[in-house]
Amino acid sequence: MNDHTTVEVSTPHYCDFHVVDSKGEQAKVIAEYDAATSMGPWADMCESHFRQFGTGLGLGKGQRLILKSAICKSCEDGLTHWCSKIKEDV
Repeated sequence: MNDHTTVEVSTPHYCDFHVVDSKGEQAKVIAEYDAATSMGPWADMCESHFRQFGTGLGLGKGQRLILKSAICKSCEDGLTHWCSKIKEDV
């Protein structure tokens, strides 16, 4: 049974709260959540911003993003799990 708290994504999402750098590009801080914020709109958020602005997980609240086929730099095991230290081939 799907509890609607996680979703697999094939490419990394980046936190919407991190500011644009001097070149006008979004800072590439990997988002671990896609969720409603306490301000109303939904956003991709890193762990820190989710704790600050997220409203929870589940249907109508938000999902934890699981990167499909992530390879963790720490363990190099290739398991499908989330790790903010993933290798990016982007």
